[in-house]
Amino acid sequence: MICLIAGDVHEAETWAHSQFLARSEWFFPEDEDDLRTRINFHVLVIGSAGHNVPPLYFNKIYALAQMRGRIGRI
Repeated sequence: MICLIAGDVHEAETWAHSQFLARSEWFFPEDEDDLRTRINFHVLVIGSAGHNVPPLYFNKIYALAQMRGRIGRI
């Protein structure tokens, strides 16, 4: 599973489509609560991610995604 941190869900969908990823292979986190429900995934930052939100919020989401993504890995 891949967590796509992007400017918006459309940007994430466009990028995933360009990489021939099935919808079941990636997700776009809508908010912090969405990230807290997931484990064991890779994190990719794409496009305009971080440009539309304050830097502190982007850093918080990115750090949370990295932490949650490592849970369950061997």
